[in-house]
Amino acid sequence: MEINEFKERLKSGRLSGAFLFAGEEDYLKRFYLGQLKDAIVTDETFALFNHAVYDGEKLDIAALTDAVKAPPMMGEYKLVEWRYPNLTALKESDLEALEELLRVREEYGFATLAFLVAEDGVDLGVGKRKSRFVTRFEDKISIIRLDKSTDAQLAQWIRRHFDAAGVKYEQDVPSALIFRSGHSMQQLKHEIDKLSALALARGVTLTSAEVELVAKATTECDTFAFSNALLAGDKQAALVALADMKSRKVEPTVILGMTARVICDLVNVARFSDGGMSIDDMQKSLSMPPYKLKLYISSAKRLGQKRLDLMLSELARVDASSKSGGIGGYTAIELYVMQFL
Repeated sequence: MEINEFKERLKSGRLSGAFLFAGEEDYLKRFYLGQLKDAIVTDETFALFNHAVYDGEKLDIAALTDAVKAPPMMGEYKLVEWRYPNLTALKESDLEALEELLRVREEYGFATLAFLVAEDGVDLGVGKRKSRFVTRFEDKISIIRLDKSTDAQLAQWIRRHFDAAGVKYEQDVPSALIFRSGHSMQQLKHEIDKLSALALARGVTLTSAEVELVAKATTECDTFAFSNALLAGDKQAALVALADMKSRKVEPTVILGMTARVICDLVNVARFSDGGMSIDDMQKSLSMPPYKLKLYISSAKRLGQKRLDLMLSELARVDASSKSGGIGGYTAIELYVMQFL
């Protein structure tokens, strides 16, 4: 089921059914499950009777069946939730029991059954290829897949939250916040609330400077601080970040891969910039948010095309050496940092 279809169901009041909220984005899964709950449980006085909540990896089909059969009190519907079951671990007998539960629910039209699963709690398949679970259950339960949003979608979502709070902000603030705090909507919402409180309390217009000062830096792929140090040419910060990743046993190949992406992007930015390409065209060509592109342009100008080409060539040599028995691992990365930053 597409999310727009689910929204239409909520608007129409056709709330009876079975729903599975799955995918990467926990914030959206909880948000839409909360909307379903608000549409059904309209009077908290009777929530004890009209909202049954269970959680845990292993489903208790008997408990769910009993909850589904119990009629609502002073309402048309009731909601029965199971949060974070591990559907990938279900054996054939468990799958058959789940099918029977869904069949029973159809007999009790007042019951709405909802499952909220973690990203790895169910196999949905890859791309257009459906998993066995989806093929077996898509006609029995409405599967709502909520994956991570694009940068553009997140930026628009951030703007809506700032606008709703009455916060004034500069144009590059949403992209700066994404670059600083990552793509988790839960984390971003927390940072939006902090920044909104700051802006309203001080009566200021938010800028990227406030974002850097107040918002928490993410460690997406455990490499945020290291990549920032590379961009800034800060040798000490790079070594500190590298030591931190080493202590957490981040694979050197992951760090090398991230370093290669940063240097390749810097090389491209330098070439485009030297060739007179506009910032708008660079942004489209590189699919890079405006705030991030600004940092890369500044770094590319500081380093220059010739040095960046040398850095990229040396990085390729380090990678080849580590694969052929030469100096590799953290030592090779530390030497690279010492040489170029």
